[in-house]
Amino acid sequence: MRSQFMCALGLCALLSSAMDGRAATSVAATDSHIAYSPYNWYKNGASYAQSPNPGAYLKMGFTGTSIAVNFDVSPETNASVPAAQYPIIRYSVDGRAPVTVQLAPTTKSISCASGLTGGSHTLLIQLVAGYVFLDFWTPVNVVRITGFTLDDGASASTPSGAAAIQKKTALFFGDSITNGDNTVANFKDGITNATETQDATVGYVQPIAAALGAEYGVVAYGGASWDSGAADGGHTPGLMTFWQSYDSAHSRLAAGKLTPIPDDIFINMGENRGPGGGDVSNLLTSLRAASSPDTNIWIIVPFSGRARKELTDGFHSYQSAKPKDKHTYLLDIGDNPYLTDAGATMLAVDGQHPLAVLDALLGAQLVQARALMLNKSTEAKQGRR
Repeated sequence: MRSQFMCALGLCALLSSAMDGRAATSVAATDSHIAYSPYNWYKNGASYAQSPNPGAYLKMGFTGTSIAVNFDVSPETNASVPAAQYPIIRYSVDGRAPVTVQLAPTTKSISCASGLTGGSHTLLIQLVAGYVFLDFWTPVNVVRITGFTLDDGASASTPSGAAAIQKKTALFFGDSITNGDNTVANFKDGITNATETQDATVGYVQPIAAALGAEYGVVAYGGASWDSGAADGGHTPGLMTFWQSYDSAHSRLAAGKLTPIPDDIFINMGENRGPGGGDVSNLLTSLRAASSPDTNIWIIVPFSGRARKELTDGFHSYQSAKPKDKHTYLLDIGDNPYLTDAGATMLAVDGQHPLAVLDALLGAQLVQARALMLNKSTEAKQGRR
């Protein structure tokens, strides 16, 4: 496993008690200085923050010379999850080379840095992978953070510099292609659906969020479609249900609204199965009610071209019913030649899931297509004046 290799090199430390017994400052997982990726994390009072979503992240500032992050892996241990199926995270301090670690049944705390120069620092933690066949909805397949441990007298702070919180927010809904399944698979071993073949931090989502200057939430599950369950044994329902919930017990909405109100919502769903009659119009109506009249909502035609007709028909049906909604769009960048679903291609081990290099190209194409559509929309509005 890549995480075992990195730990063997001494790049991470799994600790049973933080900071080697030294006097320390504890920071709650829900401290206001911690910036969690929007729409991903359920917070249980001051006890913990948890996310089932590969692609979720957090960033924070802190003072002092060291930092450890504390975990609760009881959702996995109580379900007797095999060690190879535990989530994989990645952390970086002050923008240094990232370290990738797989959580384990014995994980209680991970030391992310020690011996730093005194002063202000930043921590980034990303959820890289979660085993695609393991229950995301109960949830069993979850990263649960219970807090952070700093030097005695140190404190958490709002992240700054390159880690500063972006003013805009974006929300991405989808399936395995959106959460980066098999982005780092290889042609020798093929598609194994093991955790080490997923890297949700190098998908098409990241270049879009970067171009928008947005904090972003990835809410996507392998095998899911518009109205049928994911590959985790059907525990996670289809998009028509999961869009509004963190998991089976916790709503993503506050007073019926997404918080914060997103500037952009992207929906890339249809590779596994197209929408049923009324699904597109019903979802767009729900998302508009849960966001704002100015939120841009983008329906992406899958990169293989699957479900193009159903999505196009559903989109036009919504437009006919809601002609005053000028912030809903259909993004279609055409059929990608490497995503034929007919076996391995140059940039997809199985011809369905893009490798990271192809995801970067797809992200750039979507950024360009989005900009063109917004320009046309602006010109049309100006022409009516």
